[in-house]
Amino acid sequence: MPTVEEIQALEGADVAVQLTPSAGGHAVEGRVVGTLDAADGLVVFIEPVSEPGGRLSYNYQHIATIARR
Repeated sequence: MPTVEEIQALEGADVAVQLTPSAGGHAVEGRVVGTLDAADGLVVFIEPVSEPGGRLSYNYQHIATIARR
């Protein structure tokens, strides 16, 4: 699992995300458009390639891997 700092460093970058099995285990490609420090941990907002202008949000604990594309 990536750290909060690693994820925050990717803000604005195009990424490939693999979710943990507990979050469905699927993969998402898109741009990290923001993060939010929430009471239960960092929330990551991604604009998916498949839906320009759309937003997906994931708690960072549900991200198994995240890498620049």
